[in-house]
Amino acid sequence: MSIVKQAVINQLAKEIAKGNTCYMNRRTSKVTIIDPTIEDDKAIAKQQKSLELIERKSDNYVKIGAPDEKEILIIMKEFLDELSDRSEAKQLSNALNRKNPMRNFLMAVSGDIELNSHWVNYKSEEYQRWVANVIIEAYNY
Repeated sequence: MSIVKQAVINQLAKEIAKGNTCYMNRRTSKVTIIDPTIEDDKAIAKQQKSLELIERKSDNYVKIGAPDEKEILIIMKEFLDELSDRSEAKQLSNALNRKNPMRNFLMAVSGDIELNSHWVNYKSEEYQRWVANVIIEAYNY
């Protein structure tokens, strides 16, 4: 087992936050990024080739995608504990308890520059923790 460097974990966290799916080679820690939003035919073909190689040697790769909606909601709820301003926490809690909680939460957070910055940093750290846990589980399979 190779030791995965923090820089690789950071890169993976940033990519999954953008909605990309990543595959990390278990031996080399080399990352392959699959971006579903690309439109360039050459880039799409290159990604398809990479996916075919990964599928042929799937035991050599760890697939890392974004946390599912349930896990993201947990991250959002845990963020409330980070806030010293109880009125902000209450506002975000209310947003999470209404229909479309993720959208409501993000709209509430984006309305305050300082709060948004705090959320972005917190989410980044949580995604890094998420990636590290996925990798740990993959190596312990």
